[in-house]
Amino acid sequence: MGWKSRTSFKNCSPAPQSASWHRMEKIPRFDSRNALSWVRSENSTPAILRRLRLDLLTVRGWCVLGAGIFLVFLAFMFGRHELMALGISLVVLAGISWALALGLRGRTRIQRQLLSAVPSAGEVCRVQLHCLEPATIQEQLPEGFGRGPMLDTPGELEYELIFGRRGIHQLGPAQQIVSDTLGLVRGMVNTGETLEIPVRSELMDLHRLASLGEQMLTGDARHSRSTTADYYDVAIRDYQQGDSIRQVHWKASARQGKLMVRQENHVATAQALLILDTKFEHWCHSGVDLRLSIPGGSNEDLPSSRRFETALSLASGIGLRYSTGGYQLSFRDLSGAPLTSQHRQATSDAAADSDFDSFHAATAELALDASGPDTNASELFGDGLHKELLGFRDEPVIMIFGELTVAQARWLATLARTVRLAEVFILVAHPERYDSVQQELAGTGWKVHLLPGTMGAAGMWGG
Repeated sequence: MGWKSRTSFKNCSPAPQSASWHRMEKIPRFDSRNALSWVRSENSTPAILRRLRLDLLTVRGWCVLGAGIFLVFLAFMFGRHELMALGISLVVLAGISWALALGLRGRTRIQRQLLSAVPSAGEVCRVQLHCLEPATIQEQLPEGFGRGPMLDTPGELEYELIFGRRGIHQLGPAQQIVSDTLGLVRGMVNTGETLEIPVRSELMDLHRLASLGEQMLTGDARHSRSTTADYYDVAIRDYQQGDSIRQVHWKASARQGKLMVRQENHVATAQALLILDTKFEHWCHSGVDLRLSIPGGSNEDLPSSRRFETALSLASGIGLRYSTGGYQLSFRDLSGAPLTSQHRQATSDAAADSDFDSFHAATAELALDASGPDTNASELFGDGLHKELLGFRDEPVIMIFGELTVAQARWLATLARTVRLAEVFILVAHPERYDSVQQELAGTGWKVHLLPGTMGAAGMWGG
């Protein structure tokens, strides 16, 4: 009775009110960081039945199939042709119902659309599920989210996801609930295609570290003496006596009806270098490190650790702060190889944002380098990076390490004669054991931070 009244109310409601009522519905949200938001239910069906998709048969379906096989056995024993025909009919009936239900796999056309921008870990990502065919669809979310939302089609559904970890997360394939009128088959079959969502590293809030802002200059940094890159902003002005004829802008002069000349205004943009340690043995050093597997979509999972994820969040937060301040950032690993595949096209504020966006997008697939130990344990940087540092004598250099020995710290301190403005972050499991390393770097004039990387981005500053 309640269903009928609700249906009649929907039919009598004006279309604009119905649309507004749907907009007022709360969008379901799924958060992989909340372990208590769902309960994992283990399927008690034997694995062999799930592999052959025989779990689609209901109890009634198994009874019909079993009765058919039993009648065929009796017909064989007693030679009764009518029992044989009846038994074969029951077996064929169950088989046809199973085959028709299994044949629906992949037939339903389901469309997914990412409504929000490419998310970072911890941000809300909105997805729309749409289907024009009549069906009952249950979305299949990545591992860690639990059971997905259900949709009775034709129609659409919007839901929100909060990813707790970066990587290439895979949505789908969705599962369609199939059944027949006789009640012999009921279950879920995979349908539709998958959607890969690249999730970037979490952006660390750097306002908790007050001393960081002393060296990280803001918008006025582009006019400071540390600026090395430049470009020319071309403007048009009236011709003045003494201007060269080569400066005349003939097209602008024709439009204005008077002589116009080019005036090139010199604009400087600050540069900075961020060095991120990506050596596997530096971030997975001992049993204290919590090793993680970052989803790689259709590819293999990426090796990582809790400390390296914290380092990526720190690097992303620093990169965002510098790019919004007008700096053009270069991102390098210890060998000097760029951490982003895109190359700088121009030097401007837009290019500064583009450099950071390219790096932040690359963090979705950034993996640790497990190529092996360094040939020279005392020297951290490769020849290419060492030469590049010569061009950053008065520009900010940020270094983020996962492991630093006393010999490496002593070698690193020799670079202080070349690099004046440097900020060093060492993310280790036990900062109290690195007093000797800190003493080696104490005379450089750099700012050195020994941070407990195992606490994660949220607890690093005591939050």
